[in-house]
Amino acid sequence: MIYIIITSTILTYFTDKYLKNKSREINQITYNTSILYILIIILNLCIYKKYGLTIDFIKYIFLIPFLLGISIIDYRTTYIYDITIVSGIIIQGVILISSITIEKDFTNHIGGLFIGIIVSYLLAKLTKGLGDGDIGLFALCCFTLGYNYSLYLMFLSYIIAFIYCIYIILKKNKSIKESIAFAPFISLATILIMLTENSLMNSYFEIINKVL
Repeated sequence: MIYIIITSTILTYFTDKYLKNKSREINQITYNTSILYILIIILNLCIYKKYGLTIDFIKYIFLIPFLLGISIIDYRTTYIYDITIVSGIIIQGVILISSITIEKDFTNHIGGLFIGIIVSYLLAKLTKGLGDGDIGLFALCCFTLGYNYSLYLMFLSYIIAFIYCIYIILKKNKSIKESIAFAPFISLATILIMLTENSLMNSYFEIINKVL
């Protein structure tokens, strides 16, 4: 357990350093460092409890700092840096290649990468609601999760975004025509899938079946 906390602290340190560097560049990024540390440690402990010391655990604890860092920057600036996305994909690729003897279905992740790029690109063209950075983030998350969760991730991201839009319309009297950062919804959906896998989707269909 102590090793998980130490690893989480190190990962958070680099995330915090990255955010501070970006903050000096554009002077628009504000966040609470203590909350960042606590959040990453708690999420990593939850993932460890679910997966144990497995390849999934390693993939996910390295993905979480990217999710939080990208989400904070996108929320404050509505911008996602390509270098951050590419770095995340490279790190996940190294982890998967290093575990090639354990991770038998490597094509699962390659398929996820292609789905993340192609489907999100089509969604961006059809809805005009996604930017290039969002496409990259979908690619990173789908690559890590694999193609089995890729479409579910996109569906869940839009559901969370829809709920948020309803909230700001009802509570804050804002127009949905205003620009909204989408990365936090992708990140939240990814974290929910990490922690629950298909449980939320199964519960949804169970409710639908009971209603119908």
